[in-house]
Amino acid sequence: MTGAASGIGRATALRLHADGCTVVAADRDGEGLSLLPGDARLHPARVEVTDEAAVEALVERADRLGAGLDAVVTCAGTVRNAEVVSAEAADLRETFEVNVVGTFLACRAAARRMLTRGRGGSLVTVSSVSGLRGGQGRAAYAASKAAVVALTSVLAAELGPAGIRANCVAPGATDTPLVKAAQPPRVQRAVLGAIPLGRYAHPDETAAVIAFLAGPDASFVTGQTWVVDGGQTAGPGWRLPAGPEEQR
Repeated sequence: MTGAASGIGRATALRLHADGCTVVAADRDGEGLSLLPGDARLHPARVEVTDEAAVEALVERADRLGAGLDAVVTCAGTVRNAEVVSAEAADLRETFEVNVVGTFLACRAAARRMLTRGRGGSLVTVSSVSGLRGGQGRAAYAASKAAVVALTSVLAAELGPAGIRANCVAPGATDTPLVKAAQPPRVQRAVLGAIPLGRYAHPDETAAVIAFLAGPDASFVTGQTWVVDGGQTAGPGWRLPAGPEEQR
């Protein structure tokens, strides 16, 4: 899996490991990976998900471990928040490289090996509620996460006849380092007010859904986007109040 050094990715790596899986936990953050408990079933790997050769080598390594590659989870992601009129094209390109190209490379490499082996498998991608409904200041991020949803649908359609499932998880506001860095307090208050359950998710709550989709209990589930958002998309969404930017 990718994006395993922090947040939802870290929680997922630990959940899969606790469930008895052998996990190759990849990320570009070597320091974060070093905090994962290493044992015979948890293998940290420092990888840049936009590096095609590195991703191929990562998936090949995973396929050699244990009984072979059964599931891939793509949690690696980045965010660059800016409204459309002030957004930079470079930020859009970087966001798509990590969020879309990185997801594509991992899923393609895994699908090739699963097809060769011929016993099916599971691909779980990670999008966002922003990829389903947008959001103020989320031009690059929302567009990239919408692309992940579409890519997952294509994977499900193309690979289903070979018994390979592909599903997407779309988290809402989650208490992770990435969210804290991207959302100043003013934004957090606006988002919190739009969540019927009245709080941000814990990464473990999303990890539980990912683990279900990756495993055999979801054997007849494919081509779906699972929203884990505390009811956020059931309401009208959030918008920042007018006024000067507030950081307190």
